Amino acid sequence: MTVNNLPASGPESDRQSIAQKLLIELLSFQFAFPVRWIETQDVLFKQRRTIKRYIEVGPSKVLATMAEKTRNQDFLSQDKSRSIDRQILSYSNDSKAIYYEYEGEDTMPAPSSAPAHSDSQSTVRIPVSPVPTQSATVLPNATGAAGATNISATAIEDVPLSATDVILALVAQKLKRPLDEVSVHKSLRELSGGKSTLQNELMGDLDAEFGNLPEDAENVSLQSLGSSLGSGFSGQLGKPMSRLVSKLISSKMPAGFNQAAIREYLGSYWGLGKNRQTAIMCFATTVEPPSRLSDTVSAREFLDSTAVRYAKHAEVAISPGAQAGGAVASQLSATVADPASIEAASKEHKAYLMKQFEMLARYLKQDYSPSTDKVKESEAYHQASNEVINLTRSELGEEFIAGIKPKFDPTKVRIYDSYWNWAREDLISLFFDYRSRHLQLGSTEATDRILCILSRWDRNCEDLVKFYLSSWNASDQHRKTGELLLRSGLLESGTDPKFKYTKPTTAPKTTVSAEGKIEYSEIPRQSGEESNSYSQLVEHGRLIPKTNRRIPYIHLRHRNGDEWQYHEQSTRLLMEELAKGTTSGLSFFGKTVLVTGAGPQSIGADIVKGLLSGGAHVIVTTSRAVSSASAFYNSLYRDSGARGSKLTLLPFNQGSKTDCEALIEHIYNSKSDFVADLDFIVPFAAISESGRELDALDSKSELAHRLMLTNLLRLLGHVKQQKEKRGFDTWPTNVIIPLSPNHGTFGGDGLYAESKIALETLLSRWHSENWSQYLTICGAVIGWTRGTGLMTSNNIVAGAIESLGVITFSQSEMAFNILALMTPTIASLCEDGPIYADLNGGLQFISDLKRELTSARQQILDKSKIRKALLAERVRHETIISGSPARAMHDEPRKLRKRANLDIGFPDLADYHTTTADLKDLEGMVDLRRVVVIVGYSELGPWGSSRTRWEMEHLGDFTQEGYIEMAWIMGLVKHHSEGTPAKPYSGWIDSKTKEPVHDDEFKQRYGNDILNHSGIRFIEPEALGGYDPNKKESLHEVVVEADLPAFEASKSAADAFKLRHGDKVKVTPIPGSEEYSVQVGKGAHFLMPKAAPFDRMVAAQLPKGWNPTSYGIPEDIVLQVDPVTLYALCCVCQALLSAGIEDPFELYKHIHVSELLNCLGSGAGGMLALRDVYRNRYLDRPVQSDIVQESYINAIGAWTNMLLMGSSGPIKSPSGTCATAVESLDIGCEAIQTGKAKMAIVGGSDDFQEEMSAEFGNMKATASSDEQLKADRLPSEMSRPMTSSRSGFVESAGCGVQIIMNAELALEMGLPIYAVVAYTQMAGDKVGRSVPAPGRGLLTAAREAPGARDSPILDLDYRRSNLREIIADIEKWRSNHLGMQDNSAQKVQSINQSANCRIRDALNVWGNDLRKQNPDIAPMRAALATWGLTVDDIQIASLHGTSTQANDKNESNVINQQMEYLGRTNGNPLLAISQKYLTGHPKGPAGAWMLNGCLQVLQTGIVPGNRNADNIELELKKSTHLVYPTQTLHTSGIKAFMLTSFGFGQKGGLVIGVAPRYLFSTIREELYVNYRSRVHRRKRQANRAFVKGLIGNNMFKAKDSSPWQSAGESNVFLDPQARVSHDTMNGLSFDLEDMHPRVSTILGGSASLISGPNGFPKGIDPKRFDFTD
Repeated sequence: MTVNNLPASGPESDRQSIAQKLLIELLSFQFAFPVRWIETQDVLFKQRRTIKRYIEVGPSKVLATMAEKTRNQDFLSQDKSRSIDRQILSYSNDSKAIYYEYEGEDTMPAPSSAPAHSDSQSTVRIPVSPVPTQSATVLPNATGAAGATNISATAIEDVPLSATDVILALVAQKLKRPLDEVSVHKSLRELSGGKSTLQNELMGDLDAEFGNLPEDAENVSLQSLGSSLGSGFSGQLGKPMSRLVSKLISSKMPAGFNQAAIREYLGSYWGLGKNRQTAIMCFATTVEPPSRLSDTVSAREFLDSTAVRYAKHAEVAISPGAQAGGAVASQLSATVADPASIEAASKEHKAYLMKQFEMLARYLKQDYSPSTDKVKESEAYHQASNEVINLTRSELGEEFIAGIKPKFDPTKVRIYDSYWNWAREDLISLFFDYRSRHLQLGSTEATDRILCILSRWDRNCEDLVKFYLSSWNASDQHRKTGELLLRSGLLESGTDPKFKYTKPTTAPKTTVSAEGKIEYSEIPRQSGEESNSYSQLVEHGRLIPKTNRRIPYIHLRHRNGDEWQYHEQSTRLLMEELAKGTTSGLSFFGKTVLVTGAGPQSIGADIVKGLLSGGAHVIVTTSRAVSSASAFYNSLYRDSGARGSKLTLLPFNQGSKTDCEALIEHIYNSKSDFVADLDFIVPFAAISESGRELDALDSKSELAHRLMLTNLLRLLGHVKQQKEKRGFDTWPTNVIIPLSPNHGTFGGDGLYAESKIALETLLSRWHSENWSQYLTICGAVIGWTRGTGLMTSNNIVAGAIESLGVITFSQSEMAFNILALMTPTIASLCEDGPIYADLNGGLQFISDLKRELTSARQQILDKSKIRKALLAERVRHETIISGSPARAMHDEPRKLRKRANLDIGFPDLADYHTTTADLKDLEGMVDLRRVVVIVGYSELGPWGSSRTRWEMEHLGDFTQEGYIEMAWIMGLVKHHSEGTPAKPYSGWIDSKTKEPVHDDEFKQRYGNDILNHSGIRFIEPEALGGYDPNKKESLHEVVVEADLPAFEASKSAADAFKLRHGDKVKVTPIPGSEEYSVQVGKGAHFLMPKAAPFDRMVAAQLPKGWNPTSYGIPEDIVLQVDPVTLYALCCVCQALLSAGIEDPFELYKHIHVSELLNCLGSGAGGMLALRDVYRNRYLDRPVQSDIVQESYINAIGAWTNMLLMGSSGPIKSPSGTCATAVESLDIGCEAIQTGKAKMAIVGGSDDFQEEMSAEFGNMKATASSDEQLKADRLPSEMSRPMTSSRSGFVESAGCGVQIIMNAELALEMGLPIYAVVAYTQMAGDKVGRSVPAPGRGLLTAAREAPGARDSPILDLDYRRSNLREIIADIEKWRSNHLGMQDNSAQKVQSINQSANCRIRDALNVWGNDLRKQNPDIAPMRAALATWGLTVDDIQIASLHGTSTQANDKNESNVINQQMEYLGRTNGNPLLAISQKYLTGHPKGPAGAWMLNGCLQVLQTGIVPGNRNADNIELELKKSTHLVYPTQTLHTSGIKAFMLTSFGFGQKGGLVIGVAPRYLFSTIREELYVNYRSRVHRRKRQANRAFVKGLIGNNMFKAKDSSPWQSAGESNVFLDPQARVSHDTMNGLSFDLEDMHPRVSTILGGSASLISGPNGFPKGIDPKRFDFTD
């Protein structure tokens, strides 16, 4: 019987009564009998008459949830086939659907008095911005929103505050989510996401808020919990919620905007009652602004947005008063005042204030009226100053004023003198290029490089050549070249370096192409009358018709009366010097030369090159910023600096009078790093005035005249003064005056000719003035020099001019001419009087040069125009004939757009014979279970990943793939695979514009952004929580001298103030409010924030825009953990991919869950977490209650294990400061070698934050940004390891990780092997008092007794023969024991196990650990001998290289001593890598980043240089075994590397790594082939997973559960052979029915051992042994 069966005509009360009884009966039945819900569901879902609507009546959704599950599992497909749509509703959750209420309906009727057409009273249901109010003049005390009048809002029904509202607010605030984003249908357990600490916090807060909670409160929905607490809830906020509201007001609201003001505003503007006001304040605690709101307007805007969100959440309609209309508008009480009244009131108010001011001034006896005389005097002064300024600007012009600004600053000096290191590097590069056949013997390039090396030759070069000749299997021709180089070097080493001019003579050539394009080139001069030898060319000269004499193209003139006449004898001397310069060379050794005007593409730059090649000390100036000019001069010295040479670069503006004086004063200052006197001055600074004729002279012309004439004379005058002051009158400075044949000949060049003509007067003034004993003059008339800035536009007519019987010069040829004038022979001629060097090339003999120039230029232009016209005609003809103008011209092929090939970076594996060629036979000579290999690695740092960092490190730029990955890391792009049918698209799109981005567009679109926001750069506050070093905050204690205004606070806060300050604080309750008034009185003291600039403004930060969620890390984890943990999570997932492991649980197919060691460490741990613990908690800022757990260093490893690995193996958390990563590796290796683990995750993670930056700065360990900027150093060059100018390290941040395991496991799993870890060691130092002092304890890695290096155990053949004997004895023992008749199966197994163990021990003693037999052998030597290597096979050393003065010298000295003591061959270069120049110093991960770089060197054979090493510290020259390259070197392969790491607190670390091919030589070919195929398969899978991870932002895949069921945990932990198997439902997991699944290995068995029978020494039959464990 149902209610619906009753007669329809019956009274409604009867129907309701029957329905009530029926419900009671059903409930009684339910309570009286067992629950039969399964049967009930069957009845409901299976009956013939389909029930489509089910409603559960009760306090929470329980039965409806169960019904939904049953329907989805058992009846959903059946319902779909029958088109049945069932509704399963719950009264507690779905009341609207039950009562058929819809969102679009307006449940509140509009007031009847409102006009029907008015929009101002519309209901608010979605977030809206407050509508601006009508403009009206209101009284000053009007209240309301920003700009609003005091309009009363339409009141809405006030409802009591519910327990659910408070629960939601407390939970949302703790979860750091807005209240309206927290589901009331979820329980505390669900919302906590399995975090027991968070769940306990929530339970504690709710218990404090409501009192006793119901049992099992954490497992019911928030709505149900609210319902159960509602009966006892008073509607008043408890302590936790009140505290949150008070904290919101005190920390985020502007001054004076207290709780009363908030309530008044919400009531008057929004019409909300007290309870709804409270609800909105609770809501506001979950959406609080990030910082304190600046004013009342901002606060009201915040409340407006919160009120709108609350209304939508609470499903009520609210209307802001400012939008009220109709009846409400009629109630406006604002009084409107007319403007005249306001103005009168304002005037009266000002008059009153003025009277008060005058009275106070008289009382204080202060003269407030300004003095008329002083005002007039000040005005006159300013007027006169302005007149002078205006006059200066009008007379001289802006360009002149800008051009005379001083630039000289000795703090910006750059000094280059490390020729000795460049000689070593050049020699190494030469041999590598010869070896790789990138350089041909006898080529011009090879000759030039050899001459450069010879000019720098020293004893170390001799050793280098000898080593390469002895170790390199070179061809006879290469060997002869090397021997010739050695002999030449020995001859050169005893002589002064010389500059030799070896370039062929060139001539200009101008051609006009068929298309009419004018093309200029330089070609070798033709042999004939004029020889190819430059000295012979210029000596041949020109025949002078008048005298019938042939005068050289360049010659010297002496004064004869008023004329300068050709002087044959002096010219002959000049020709001899030129000839010497092309043969034996010119030496400038010991000379000090000042050169100005030596910029790129200038004669001066080639002069500097020649002087440096001759061994001179050159002081060169630049008018550009030193930071931009230094690269050019560094390269110039790097290419040309000879033995004993030195280049000093100084900023200087020759247009500035003060600069001229300051430069010379600095040079002659006894404290400066210069020789006492200048030998030569070459003042070639000039400014182009092209295009300026007589009527266009401007301020630039005047500036150029000042620079080239006036200040040049001043410069020489200052030199004279300094020499006179010091009595330097016996050795005059020779000045090469740059003169010109252009005495107005060319025209259109401003005052250039006038400046040069005026300089010629110096040749006369030398006789007429009194400075001849201090300066000598050589006037050099600079002829036509092609390619200079002044003559480039005339290049095209140079060939035509030469056809007139003259010659023009290249820049290098003209520089050679001037260098010849600076030889002692010519310089001594100047002591008798000035000489006139005509370097004009015969140009003076052309009668009308201007006409010839114009004619030649016109002919070329006419020819070009004609050919262009012919081309256009052909195109038109073709168009008429074929209709296609492009057919006449050759169609360009369609250009294909290059696509990127993103990959994880697996090593390439060659075939077995190629891999093991030239290696010693190591088959069966090591126990692979005790060999540690690196199978995966990754990093996160300032240059992104290890892949992108490596590109920048060895290329200096990113590849196409690198730019794509960096753009992804920085969030500049994302992948898009959705398109429209009309325009399908799958690829990268711009994150902002959503426009497609092709692979080849990344560099152009994002290149600058990527480079500017990666690496070492100025600190970017937005990535560091707003930290700005220009405003670094600290606290200052102040004492209150007068009572302060009162403020509002909650009772608890007021009591706290009273407790702290005692009678210095007055607390009184506020009537009608729960708040208290607090007044701080005189005598109270507190800490007040202050800000000051901090001089560490540069750091190596993560790329801007890096976001852990892009990798797939869940948002709740990002909010929970410290950044150092996030760095590690990102790195571990990528390291696993680089090992070819997509699912970490795959490991448990091969090892037990207890055999994985997690060894991630940190130097400082979670710095943001520590800030929360120590600073923010003290400052009463919001801090998660479990923050202390994130501050522990072991949290990094714990989260890695909980979210990824699920291992039960040990977690060790090393903290070795800067050597943390190496210490981690050392611990991991030891665990694997001792059998405590088979695999380990090692590395380090550290952050950059302001606290540590300040402390390192206080220690003076880091580079001062202020000092570096004053020296004009760019942020990118502030880290300069090994240089003479280094001044401290630059901090960095990030993480580095390696995956290591024993070699047997790596081979069986088919994982890529990047390196063999041959040796690791940590070392302390000595007794001392300085924690950060670098130590020398690592010398112990080379400790060795005399004679131990000759031990026979170091001989591989000796070890192999002894191992054979031992294995034969073991086999004999085994046979004897197995031959006994009473052997049981268990005993046979025990015998075999014992044999296995003894053989492994033998392999270890005779292969892996040789020092067990002879501990007197050096650990480094023994570790290398295992692989048939010696100390000579270590080819690179990755240095800790922090860029501090102490570390870099100490580290180089320690390594050099190790090499020397171990007997490394002299001349065998150990190439030093200083990675921190690029990455900065990240502390904990430093060693991991260095190790990753070493792995990439092994993989590629490429050795990256230190690009910031502009000048190597002279002290490091003593470390003769080390070479510090600045350029990338391409080797034929690296055998072994060493890595050193030095941490504060006596943490010295050493790693020796060996190339993986040495490991492959220990196994047979068939095993290698099988292994290689597995690696290739993993490579394909890993690359695919890597690309999918980038595209889908899901590289990180957090595990939801362990690979075992909770019931099977004990079984897994207690069974050492438990392994996972593949389950189609759950992936890789443990099957309790089959805990020992068979796993395929490269041997085809489940337990075969590579280092057992398949790895025995030759001569031993492996089939005779059973190696099944």
